[in-house]
Amino acid sequence: MRSSPRLVIVGGGIAGAELIRLLSNTEIEISLIEPKHQIECQALYPDYLAGLVGIDDMIAPLDDFCERSGALHISERALELDDGVVVCQRSRVEYDILVIAVGAEQNFYGVKGSENAFSVNTFEGTLHAREFIERESPDRIMVVGSGLTGVEVASVLADSLESNIYIVEMQGRILPQFPERISRLVERILFERGVSILTSTQVSEIQRDSITFADGTTLDCDMTIWTTGIKPTQFAENLRFPKKRGWLLTDPYLRVQDDIFAIGDCAWIEIDQKLATKTGIEAERQAKHMAENLKRMIRRRSLTQYSILACTENPIALISTGCGRAVGVYGRTCIPLPARLLRAVKIWIDKSIVSRYK
Repeated sequence: MRSSPRLVIVGGGIAGAELIRLLSNTEIEISLIEPKHQIECQALYPDYLAGLVGIDDMIAPLDDFCERSGALHISERALELDDGVVVCQRSRVEYDILVIAVGAEQNFYGVKGSENAFSVNTFEGTLHAREFIERESPDRIMVVGSGLTGVEVASVLADSLESNIYIVEMQGRILPQFPERISRLVERILFERGVSILTSTQVSEIQRDSITFADGTTLDCDMTIWTTGIKPTQFAENLRFPKKRGWLLTDPYLRVQDDIFAIGDCAWIEIDQKLATKTGIEAERQAKHMAENLKRMIRRRSLTQYSILACTENPIALISTGCGRAVGVYGRTCIPLPARLLRAVKIWIDKSIVSRYK
């Protein structure tokens, strides 16, 4: 390996940006391939939707950040890999070490009329949804999906609007990835906020003014917000590496193959029978571990194994529930702190993620 190894990072989300920050101004030659010109914090999208934060709270200029960090920002879309080269739209970028951090995309599961739904999985989609709410003042809003994003969207909208908010969940309870006692607690809070919850209900079609379920039932609505499901990006799908359910399969060192690694939502990281969640806390920890291992690599030292903190069996989250409150979850228990304090901690954490890149 060269004395100044060429590290190429594909993807400038939180995982990729954090890796750059941790390696800033080192002897490693860093190039970032990312078509966007800003770093975006998805955790703040529900708050923006409800008018609780501004655009500047959610984004940081990527070009300025890269310049300060000594990284080259290549504002192109990566297309494929070709023997030590990342093939982009207009250029070919050589690498000694490659880290793939391309995140994930919204998955509509082939639902008919999905183009009629708003998505808050992207910055642009969130802006579009907010503009619609401000312009149309929708009376009945359907939120499809009751994971973290769905619950937070429903909670903050119920708190900030006079609309009728519905959650539509295909499984038998909301927050199905969390222990049942957490689901019941949040369900009770949502009921108190006036949110209607439809569980064991599958969406088959979305119209501009209604939503149809698998049993043929149709409900009128003024807006549908889709929050459920993600899938690998096209770039990740095109890669001929081992995968699990479409996600890039890594070893305990976050390696996909040879000197190619994957972190963040695009990776399937399963170690010691623990499966890492696709969350911000894991993306940041993976970036930190990747940075330390890259430093070890250039010093010819052996890599260390990653240790998963937030796994599917031990989820960790701060969940906004409206009215300036939040529920804290660590594994199977609630964090025993006041709800307003937890909300303050959550918003501080989310905003600080963006501010560290400014």
